Amino acid sequence: MSKKNEASFVLTLPLNTTHLDLFRFDLVFEVSRKIQNACLGEILKRERLVKNNKQYCKNVRCINAVKNKIQKSKNNKETRALEQELCSLYNQQNKIERQFGLSEYAIHDFVAPMKRHFQGVLDINTAQKMASRAWKAFEKKRYGNARNICFKKYGTMTSIEGKTNKSGITFREVDGQYVVNVIGTKVRVQVKEMDIYAREALLYKENIKFCRIIRKMIRGKMRYFVQLIIRGIPPAKRDKNTGLFKVRLGKGRTGIDPGTQTMAIVSDHVVLLRELAPDVDSLEREKRIILRKMDRSKRTTNPNKFNPGGTYKVGNKDKWLFSTNYIKLRSKLQDIHRKQAAKRKQSHCRLANVILRTGDEFFIETMHYQGLQKRAKETKISEKTGKFQRKKRFGKSIANKAPALFVSILEYKCNYLHAKFNKINTWTSKASQYNHESEEYEKKKLHQRWSQVGNYLVQRDLYSAFLIKNSHESLEKIDKTLCDHTFRNFIVKHDLEIQRLKLMKPSISSMGIKS
Repeated sequence: MSKKNEASFVLTLPLNTTHLDLFRFDLVFEVSRKIQNACLGEILKRERLVKNNKQYCKNVRCINAVKNKIQKSKNNKETRALEQELCSLYNQQNKIERQFGLSEYAIHDFVAPMKRHFQGVLDINTAQKMASRAWKAFEKKRYGNARNICFKKYGTMTSIEGKTNKSGITFREVDGQYVVNVIGTKVRVQVKEMDIYAREALLYKENIKFCRIIRKMIRGKMRYFVQLIIRGIPPAKRDKNTGLFKVRLGKGRTGIDPGTQTMAIVSDHVVLLRELAPDVDSLEREKRIILRKMDRSKRTTNPNKFNPGGTYKVGNKDKWLFSTNYIKLRSKLQDIHRKQAAKRKQSHCRLANVILRTGDEFFIETMHYQGLQKRAKETKISEKTGKFQRKKRFGKSIANKAPALFVSILEYKCNYLHAKFNKINTWTSKASQYNHESEEYEKKKLHQRWSQVGNYLVQRDLYSAFLIKNSHESLEKIDKTLCDHTFRNFIVKHDLEIQRLKLMKPSISSMGIKS
């Protein structure tokens, strides 16, 4: 049965848990972990049986042969015939998989006896959701989106969820208070009186699709939260003091040039060059100190795992030993990562709200951040020093700033506000190389942060955002007529932004601005 692609949003609320509730939740999460691991093991077992089937192997060879013929075929009639043959081969393949029980609904049947064994701890809906999770993990590996399947270790299960809000994990209002029923355990939900957004979202509680219970280690204590997945569009957030909407759409075009650490924003009314998640860097020094302490502790308690020179012994399979201090430091490090993630997302949402006020039609370049994270393949020698150059690229900055997360947040907000969000073709438009005055393309090195456009010297990222804003309707090239019409206005706003950045003393060298 196909899933409905409908708008929905998530409301996260904390739970008021007692010691008895914590004990009960730990049991439910541990049973869920065991069921998911059992499903993963069963899926891999059935996959091996399918791959050992002679007819299945023959079908796979035939499918590969037909695919090669389709690629080489130049006749449309022949191609359609081959595609019909390929479709019948896939149907035969699916039939064999169903015979061996290699399907999501067959795994749902597999968990039924386990649910009966854990009667009273887990309901059938939650158990089937664990089976669906295991199946999705298998599909990622099957279609090449993951290298292998990882089983959940003890204590690493962080969330469980139901299928509907009718049984199992449910959310109800009882005597004016909101209560979550987690398979027989009723826990009160915290909703602050001044939380206007949560109050407005709970007006649509009849549209709750299902509930999810998540747990987080916060400052050394385990905290539990309920996530309500609600059908529809989220309510607009309001300012507590004024009552006005926090997110208000502007008018006109806005161009965005995404970088690894910065975002350049250009509209008819404003020009901005902002650093992504500046608060995240404040925790980096504390993180480095903890990592050094952990490394010293690990080397002291496991001398057999390291060579005399300090390098790790390859092939040593002795069990790792960790001291009590190491475990405390590891929990501190996890809490720092949690703080960084929370600060990063909050900063991204605030910047997205600022951008939404600049226009109602947004243009942005498509960036392949995963490729920028990889180390360089070629080994190069520096001409100045004669030493090997470092192969590292933008992995750390992308991990800290998460530019892809910011783009997804902005796109999500544009969708439910009915604003246009256009992704231009990076390869054909070449915004970082194009000069609208000379109509020529010039490649620039990474350290060149300024461009000469006619008689003006402009910041490279801001000029790219200006060009992106003036993209053609086809999203394949830059519209020179629009550039000529709005360039003077851009220069005025550009100079004001550069003056502001010089007073602010930006710390990121990629901006190319010195105070």
